Amino acid sequence: MQYALLAYDPPEDTDRASRPIPDGLVDLLDGPKVSGWARLHAAGSATTLRNDSSGILLTDGPFIDSKEYLAGLILVEADNLDGALAAAEEMLREARCGTAIEVRPILDGRFRGA
Repeated sequence: MQYALLAYDPPEDTDRASRPIPDGLVDLLDGPKVSGWARLHAAGSATTLRNDSSGILLTDGPFIDSKEYLAGLILVEADNLDGALAAAEEMLREARCGTAIEVRPILDGRFRGA
């Protein structure tokens, strides 16, 4: 089964686009458990489209106002939730302090890494 690991960074982490990913984390991202990943720009670069009763509303910024922001996503293969949690914990140990990872099962999709 595929699981999405959604990585969140604290709001003060603004220089991430110019900062390299820690070597230990790169090794895990390039490992056999990960089938794709993407690093995202900071939340301020987001544009959100929302469908409501009056039509499509386009706004600058992320979908929600939050202190933490979605920084990236990682797609992993795991037999069950425990396996996905173990992969997330291993990555979190290599990530910067303040990072959080949310684990969600994938229903359907075609996302594949490069």
